[in-house]
Amino acid sequence: MYSIFFNNRRLQFCRPDSQVCLLPSVIVESADTFRSWGDLVIYFECNTHLRHVVIPVEDPRSVFQRVCSHFTIMCAAGGIVTNAAGDLLMIYRYGKWDLPKGKQEPGESLRETALREVAEETGVSGLEILGDHFATTFHCYRFQGKSVLKVTSWFRMTACCGSSLQPQTEEGIEKTEWVSRETLATYLEASYASIGLLIRRKILNDRKDVGESGQVEDILDFGPQAFYC
Repeated sequence: MYSIFFNNRRLQFCRPDSQVCLLPSVIVESADTFRSWGDLVIYFECNTHLRHVVIPVEDPRSVFQRVCSHFTIMCAAGGIVTNAAGDLLMIYRYGKWDLPKGKQEPGESLRETALREVAEETGVSGLEILGDHFATTFHCYRFQGKSVLKVTSWFRMTACCGSSLQPQTEEGIEKTEWVSRETLATYLEASYASIGLLIRRKILNDRKDVGESGQVEDILDFGPQAFYC
């Protein structure tokens, strides 16, 4: 199952037998309604009152890759960072609680990008990646007149409990905090839909509301069409 977020609105592709199609909060649209996948993207971008549209298809991965070809791809990486107490490292920027992440630089691996961006944005020390990449989110926005699809690869990390935090204010970050599991739900109310979905699925193990719709997939190979900025 694959989702593209347009701010807090969600365009999702799943199999026809997926239970997400039965959720009362979604609008299910047939792929046959649209002349092309590009038309589907335009339809969703223009109809901003639509919050969550689901497109059932037999091969969601293949369709998702074709939809992505209508965007300029920008690769990024970030960290879901916890300390020994189980607290989650979050940043506050532009009125939203978020996770530290940033754009991949030329010559960097995604692991290197994730470590660098987390350290730069939060000032945390003692970072260590736990295992391989484990989640990807897809977010669309406009940049210099182009429709850009930001593909963010997420890595689990640990950091020192006593590490002092320093928000990267030149990047608009006002605060960095260790957030306990007990207060995390409150922070997610002031976060982005994609971030809330990711944290509920991967940190809180909460599938009560998101079910299969919370599933995130592996990194797709976007090849030379990805860009750096």
